[in-house]
Amino acid sequence: MDVLNLSPRDVTPDDYLDVSVLLSTAFDGPGEARLVEKLRKDGDIGLELVCEDEDGIYGYICFARMVSPFGFWSLSPVAIKRAYQGQGIGDQLIRRGLDGMRRAGAAGVVVLGDPDFYSRFGFSKAAAAGLDSPYSRAHTMVYPIATGAKEVTGRLVYPPAFSVL
Repeated sequence: MDVLNLSPRDVTPDDYLDVSVLLSTAFDGPGEARLVEKLRKDGDIGLELVCEDEDGIYGYICFARMVSPFGFWSLSPVAIKRAYQGQGIGDQLIRRGLDGMRRAGAAGVVVLGDPDFYSRFGFSKAAAAGLDSPYSRAHTMVYPIATGAKEVTGRLVYPPAFSVL
């Protein structure tokens, strides 16, 4: 697969079932699929992209609006079908998604994940140091976009849908 020529596209309602199946299998359970369904229902999704081929959807990424700080978004979740993992598809989805967030005027993007993985995209634990998170501080990072986003302080408040996790 030529990951440099991936053509992620916006999710449509026709994709919802396939996205739910991908999320449920990629995360060994329905938690992430329920999260995305609730985010959609609540109108808290800013960007959803999928990659597909003749066999269907094999990649997905979602960015949800944070309640606080204002202008911040959460990258959650990103999923790649197991047979397609290790080919750089997730990397390309993350890069394209972050570019979409920049174009949309986001101040920053929060992610919970492996610092070794996400730091290569520009996510930083240091940029999240002034933020109080309800989740693991060791895995909370910020991708700063707007001027001053590295110095934001306060409490991270996720959309209500995150209570399903």
